Amino acid sequence: MIDTQFEGRVALVTGAGSGVGHDQATRLARLGANVVLNDVRTTHGRRPEECTAGEVASALVMEGLTAVADTGDIGDEDYAVGLVERTVDRFGRIDILINNAGIVGRGTSHDTGTGHLRDVFAVNFLGAFWTQRTALGHMRERDYGRIVNTSSAAAAFGGPGVFPYMASKAAMLAMSRSAALDNRDRDIRVNTLCPVARTMIDPDYFDSRPHVDQDSVHPKWVTPVALYLASSACALNGQTLSAGAGVWARVFTAKTRGVTPTGPDLADVVDAFDAIYDAGDFRILSSIQEQYDS
Repeated sequence: MIDTQFEGRVALVTGAGSGVGHDQATRLARLGANVVLNDVRTTHGRRPEECTAGEVASALVMEGLTAVADTGDIGDEDYAVGLVERTVDRFGRIDILINNAGIVGRGTSHDTGTGHLRDVFAVNFLGAFWTQRTALGHMRERDYGRIVNTSSAAAAFGGPGVFPYMASKAAMLAMSRSAALDNRDRDIRVNTLCPVARTMIDPDYFDSRPHVDQDSVHPKWVTPVALYLASSACALNGQTLSAGAGVWARVFTAKTRGVTPTGPDLADVVDAFDAIYDAGDFRILSSIQEQYDS
């Protein structure tokens, strides 16, 4: 059974104090994994579900499971690198990395300040980059690893008023894709997950949307997809899945078949535009090189 594939595995889950990270870390531990839980929170939040990594780890240990808390900010490079290294020091290796930690970044493309953009990127993108880069070094040595980078539907489809968040999460899509292609020579899978779920980085989001079934955005509907991507059975690499709001689905970027240019002028583009834009026939490219294939 696929559930048994986590027995003895070493998993690091960032942002594990609440939301999807909490649920994923708990399920992994209950499936037999040795789990390191990271979260930046040092005290319990104002909501019951806003736990610290230490609180979650302690609860799991009380169940007789193996869980260790490592509290800190992955937006700090030294901490993020050290987090992975300490995981390896504790358990001898790292098999699974799930990057969940993130913050909301509000603002538009015309009013976002550089400092704010940098702060959001430090946590949402660079933190995941630092943990991924460090983990990949160890995974390549052992010829095994599963990395799940948590992005967002905002990255794939856009949204108003959250430019810093959207841009940082879009960067994670490219990072995962690139890492997957760079590590095709090993039994390493790097994929992206776009949850549609209630999280503590924006806890009031679904409260203002009463038409959404609240159970459908519970983290429990995201975790099974994350577990698949983190399992040895996962055959996907460099792909993006969406989970939540009553749907499990694939998210992808495609290229229309397009047309052969008839000339080098603007008028030639105008004449061909309908065929260029027609999405009735498209290709999903596995890498940029496929653009040049006939």
